[in-house]
This record gives sequence, C-alpha cells and structure tokens, in this order.
Amino acid sequence: MCGAFGALLANPAFADEDDVLLEFHYKPVPNAQIAVWLEDEAGNFVMDVSVTQATGTLGIGNRPGRSDFLSSWRFPYGPRPGVLPVWAHARGKTYPKLVFFDDDPGDEDSLGWHENSSSPEPYFCRPLTASEHETIAYDTMTCPSPSTFQSDKGYFSDDRSLYPPRSDLTDFEERHDHPDVHQFAAINDLDAVTRATPIGNQPELLTIMLPEALASTPLVAWIEVNLENDQNDAWSFDRENDHYVDSRLPSFGLPYFGQPSVVYRVPFDPREAGFSATPDYEGYGDLFGENGDVHPPDDSISTANGTGAGRLLPHSIDAHDFRFGVYSHGPGNLPPDDPGWGGCEQIELPAMTEVELEAVEFDRVRVHFTVPDFGGNTELRTVRLYYRRAAQDMLDDDNASSAIQHIPREDECGGPLEPGEHTWCEVGQLFGSTRYQVGVRYEDNCNNKSGLVAGEITTPQQEFATVEGLCFVATAAYGAPWALRVQALRWFRDLYLKQNDVGSDLVRFYYAASPALARLIARSPLARSLTRAALTPLTDLAVHLVHPPG
Repeated sequence: MCGAFGALLANPAFADEDDVLLEFHYKPVPNAQIAVWLEDEAGNFVMDVSVTQATGTLGIGNRPGRSDFLSSWRFPYGPRPGVLPVWAHARGKTYPKLVFFDDDPGDEDSLGWHENSSSPEPYFCRPLTASEHETIAYDTMTCPSPSTFQSDKGYFSDDRSLYPPRSDLTDFEERHDHPDVHQFAAINDLDAVTRATPIGNQPELLTIMLPEALASTPLVAWIEVNLENDQNDAWSFDRENDHYVDSRLPSFGLPYFGQPSVVYRVPFDPREAGFSATPDYEGYGDLFGENGDVHPPDDSISTANGTGAGRLLPHSIDAHDFRFGVYSHGPGNLPPDDPGWGGCEQIELPAMTEVELEAVEFDRVRVHFTVPDFGGNTELRTVRLYYRRAAQDMLDDDNASSAIQHIPREDECGGPLEPGEHTWCEVGQLFGSTRYQVGVRYEDNCNNKSGLVAGEITTPQQEFATVEGLCFVATAAYGAPWALRVQALRWFRDLYLKQNDVGSDLVRFYYAASPALARLIARSPLARSLTRAALTPLTDLAVHLVHPPG
C-alpha cells in the first residue's frame, strides 16, 4: 500500500484505543479538484476528510469577478461555484461572497483595469493567451512575467458563498487592500483538511483517525472529482458564446467549462475491519453549482479513462478492482486477519535533518534533506514541500495553512526516499527575484507526520521580467500592465531609451510625473479612450520595432 496523498484530522498522540483508522484509496487523473467527506446513512453530513488546495487554500470557489470569466490555470479572478458543488452543498456552510474592491462599476466585468485597487500577488499571475497555454501550461507551468501583475483581492459583499476565501495571504497594503482581506484566513476553516493536488495517474492513499463517537454507526464515504475544460459532445462549450470575453482584453483567458463534477459513493461500517469499494460512479453535480443534487448516471457523461466518470482511473489492491474504496482497520486499530492490510501504530516522527535550500532556476528551489530512520511498523509514504512568499514569521507547523503544498514527483527528486539517506526534491512554479519560505516534512502510511523544517531563500532574477510593475499612463489606458502594447512600450524603453542620456532623462521625468495623471485617466472611460488614441501611433511603432523577448 503506497501513495502520495494524506490527510490528518486527528492527532494520533491523542487517539483512543477504540478510534478507527480509515484508508481511502483512489487513482485520479492529473490536475483534478477533489473533495472527500463522510455522511451517515440518512444523508446527513458527518465530517470533511480532504479537499484539494485550489478550493481549500486558494479560494477558487469564492473570489472576485464573473463566474463565466475566461481564465487560466493561475488567474485569480472568476469564482467557480461548480467546482465541487455536491460537497459544498452537503457541508451546508456559507461564507461572505467576494466582489472586486475596485469601486468603478465599469470595471466589474473586466479581466484588467483594477490597478488602483490591486496589491502584490503571492501566487496567481495574469491569464494566459491560447498560444502561451501551449508553451507555458504544458511545458514549464511558469507564470508569464509575474513581476508585472498585481491583483484585486476583493472584499465581502452582502451575498453568501458555499466556498471560503483564500487563506494564503500574509502581506497587505493599506491603501490597495480592503480591511476585509485581513479576515480571509480566519474565516477559512478548511486548513486542517486541505491537501496538495494529487500528482495524478498513480494510486493515492488518504488516511484519517475516526473518533470512536463517529465510528459507532454505518457511514457513507463520498468523493467528488472535477476537471477543467473536460468537454465531450454532450457538454461542449464555445469560448466566445458560453464564456465572457472582455472586449478590451480579448486575447487573454482560456475556456474552462466542461463536463460537471462526478461523485462516487461507498457505504461501509467503520466498526468492521474490511474493504468496501465501487467501480461505478454515483452520478454528477450541477455545472454551475446552483444546487447539491446528484444527477444519476446517463449517456451525457464520458466513461473513458481520464474524462468524465473516468477521472478516477481503475485501481486494484489485493484482488479488489475498483475506482474508489475505503478500508477500515476496525476498533483499536488492530491488525486484521487479511495479511494484505497491516496494522498501524502511532509514533512521533523526528523532523528532517540536514535541510538546505538551493535556488536552481528562477522558478525552482531544490530542498536538500535527510529523512531520519524513524522505526516503527509503518513505511515512509511521502515527502511534502510547502512554500510561501516570505512573511514576518517563519513558516512552521502553526501557520503552514498559508503555504502552498507540493508533492514532488519521482523526477523532481534526486533518488528514492529512504530513511537515513540524504537526497533532495524540488518545488517549481515560483516567481523570480522573490524571497520565499520553503518547508519540508515527511509522512508514513499510518498518518504519522514529522514536524515542519523551513528556511528562506531568494530566487534568481527571471530573464526579460525585471521591469517595474507599472507603466503608469499606458497601463491606465490599456487596462493591464501585461497588455501587448504596454509590454511593447517597456521593451522599447529598455532596449532604446535607457541606452542614452536623453532617453534616460525622459524615462525619469515620465516616472516622476505620470502616476497622478494615470490615476485620473484610470477613473474615466472617456479619458482612457482618448489616451489610447493618442498612444496608438507610439505603441504601433514600439510593437513594430521590438520583437518581444522570451
């Protein structure tokens, strides 16, 4: 039994002898959003087991903007109420719904135009274009020019959402962040059950210690799985007609609508040691998250591996063929008769030793470490990396919920993870020229985990992404610092103007005089239009002269 995905809902040190260890087994496709939870036989919600971090930490279900925004894999606007709707409605909890802090009604529907209400963004970056998606999303998964992107974090409206806001923010700007932003992490109650997105295409093992009080009656385990842009003939969506296209930034953003979430259901009795599983999905959720209904299986949902109901791949353990399964170790966590399922013991795992950080690329940090020889009857399951932009407090066990989690693949490590052996693993998708706190811990297959060991490191400078965050007047006119004409002006500035004294003087004068003018332009649609008209000859020249680097 092995896997790379675990959840800790109860500290094993406080486990009673009649508590029950549960194992959840499945094999998802990459990039899937997943929630696992328990209900009683009557359909009443009992407890969360796990939710992936896009929902649990990064607030993908509750963020500013339109829900039909064109998006991309790391763009922070546009809530996804249909990401895990069966789970969200089953929980029955609500949170204040976020809207843009930008107080200009004309900008509520825009991908850009929020610079006056934006602050530094620790994780997300601007939306991808279709051509960038082919080279960035499928290749390096690196944000395009993150240093030119800031985001509007929003504030609480009078409406409610079934999803919590993001909890990863540690730095705030008084003038550009609404006071509500300080409360995001406090009202997000999913930190204990949030886990990294699974690597995909490999078996996953998720374990919890079920308290005796919850283990006394039969239960039902649910898993909900969703995947962006998972289209088929019955669930086919057009970029222009089904999503909202910002006419002022029409080339940015990607479609994400596809087949709705699918759910699997497994009844089991936690007091009886044994395995319960199913190869068949129970049904599918509402595409737009308007209700928590489970629609019965029909021909509209694909069943091929990797799509629709096939987002959970066929899995086999000890002659059991299934897609979602639950194993109960029974009361007292005693080893069952079946030799294929070993017993567990709760032990305190010593922390990593010889931990050192090495920046190997502008977007990658290598974590060197030694896993101690922790002993006991269980085996090492996984190493888990954590990262966040440096904050006043060092990353530790108490604030780890503000960090992004990463389960390294085999090709992201220097060798097998063996107790007593020194090796390394890498975390990617970072920003260049950024101070990060990076932590590491390991877990065994009985839900025991070590303490978090962390340090700080600054990533190297990203080539061609070292410009200032704003070209003030041009950004105000074109709506975003990453618009093509604004980028062209920056490149023109760096390649031509800064190379001589006269040009350098003009650049200094511009940065001294333009911020006040830019604020006036940004607030007036007419001023934006007139400024774009005035800048068009210059930006046409810049686009013609400058070949965009990178």
